[in-house]
Formats: sequence, C-alpha cells, structure tokens
Amino acid sequence: MSNLTCCEEIAAKSYEELTADFDWSIAERELGYKPGDPINIGWMCSDRICHLGMANKVALYWEDFQGNRRQFTFDDLRVLSNTVAQFVCDLGIKPGERVCLFMDRVPELYIGFLGILKTGAVAQPLFSAFGDESLLVRLQNANTSAIITQKKHVHKVRKIREQLPNLQHIIVVDAGDSALQQREVSFHMERAQRVGDFAVYPTTAESPSVLHYTSGTTGQPKGAQHVHYSIVSQYLTAKWVLDLQPDDIYWCNADPGWVTGTSYGIIAPLTHGLTSIVDEADFDAERWHTILGTEKVTVWYTAPTAIRMMMKVGRNESRPTTRGPARA
Repeated sequence: MSNLTCCEEIAAKSYEELTADFDWSIAERELGYKPGDPINIGWMCSDRICHLGMANKVALYWEDFQGNRRQFTFDDLRVLSNTVAQFVCDLGIKPGERVCLFMDRVPELYIGFLGILKTGAVAQPLFSAFGDESLLVRLQNANTSAIITQKKHVHKVRKIREQLPNLQHIIVVDAGDSALQQREVSFHMERAQRVGDFAVYPTTAESPSVLHYTSGTTGQPKGAQHVHYSIVSQYLTAKWVLDLQPDDIYWCNADPGWVTGTSYGIIAPLTHGLTSIVDEADFDAERWHTILGTEKVTVWYTAPTAIRMMMKVGRNESRPTTRGPARA
C-alpha cells in the first residue's frame, strides 16, 4: 500500500492518467447512494455519519467572540437538526418553500441549515452583515416564507417585513425575554424538546436544496439554486482537492452566507465525518494564529488575503504550534 497522501498520488500522475477512470459514481458509491434513491443533504451530514459508527465524534468545535467554547458531536447534530426540522414543520412550512438563515456564525446557523434541508424546504443562507435593503431584495426575489435570525439582526427584518407579504414567520433564536412583534416567534434550540427521530423528507437528486445569491456587484443579485445531488461533487472535490483524511481537524473561514461557506464550510467536512472549527468572530491575525495552534488544525480553507495579512503580523514563538503544518 502506498504511503503517499491522496494529493501526492494525484500530483504524481498526469492529467490524462488521473481522469482516465474518473467517474462521479466514485462519490455515489462512497456515500452509499444509488441513482433513483432518495438523497437528502441534511441526513447525509448527520444521521448517515452516526450510522457509520461516529455518533460520538466531535463534529463542531465552536468559539464565540469572548472565547467561550462549545462542542457538538455528530449525534448532537442529528438530534438538534431534527429538533429544528420539527419546529419548522410545526409552523406549517412545506417542502420547496424558502427558509432564510440570517445569523452570525452561531451553532443555530450550522445546525439549522441541516434541519431545514431535512424538511424538504430550501435553505437560503444570507450574510449577516447585509443591511435591510440588501436583505429585502433577496427575500422578495425568493418569496421567502420564513427567516431564522438573532436579536441583533431582527431590527433589519422589522424594517422591511411590510414589503414581504410572503414572509409569514420570523424566528428569533435568542429572544429570551425580549418582546416579540408581528409574525415573530421565539425558538431556543437548546431548551426545545429534543427530537430523537424525524421522518426526513425523501428529496431526490434534483430536489432544490440551497438557494444562494450573488453579491450584486454587477447588477441585481442573482439566485443560484442548488439541488441535493450537489453533495456528490462537494464530497468528492473536497476529498481530492483538499486531501481530507479521517483524523483531520478542519477549519473553513468562509461565512455560510456565501457558497463556499456552505459547500466547503458545512457540507463537505460533515459528509467526510470530520471535526470542524467554527469561529464566531471576524478576522483577527492574533486570534487566528492561536486557533490554528490550540485546535491543532490540519486542513485550513482560507483566502490568500487572510494569509498575507497574517504574514504581515508575523509569528510569535510563544504561540502554540500545530502538530504539523496545516494544509491550507
């Protein structure tokens, strides 16, 4: 058996050799999917991993602005995404309807994403830094039925809700004792009655899954509709290009409001049963250096701009080091 990594073996071959036997059925086989069967990204990223014997493996290490940490196993993801899914269904959301996720990088964003997909509804993640006008354009275009958000962002939704007759439910995940207004409902994921079993909607390969929008820099933002079969390419491209290994600690800095942040920040690592790092805070060179070291990150999916900014700061030898060089 070769001691080379996947990437090293690929690099040793010519393009023609590499692609001669390529077929997307490689991913179908490894994911246990047969054409024509139901396929649901939410189930694939949580329940499936538990069935493979990794229920107690840590799926997410999450750190907030203050440095407080929490961890979620794959079984936590399974049960909590079921809990979100049941809540969404109880509101009357139907398969195919759009449910927007408008939050910072908090656990409810990642787990809610899976839960929405389990219901057959379409997840519509939006960058939480958007103002009310940017939000309005995208919610109007998508005819969004519900939005899941936080106290710190709900004021933006309140400013535009009268222009959104199709937006029937505004779900606030951290409302606490805050007064709710028209169409608003509180949902506390950790305090809700946990749902161990949920009948995942039998979506098929071409069922809509995720609705992303372009940034709108060259005109009106354009919606890009993904389907559940996209998991096949997300799984295999991550395996080949990122050289993912079972014991990797993975960190993708991309926000799930953008396509990279869902395809390679949520779906790809979870389908591989990897442990991922999620940092709620924005870029800070010192903080990122520390996370890379203390969390022993082995695969780091980031942007060249971030690397250049960190290089300018330099490396303080007092910082912890990783178990080896992270594969960025």
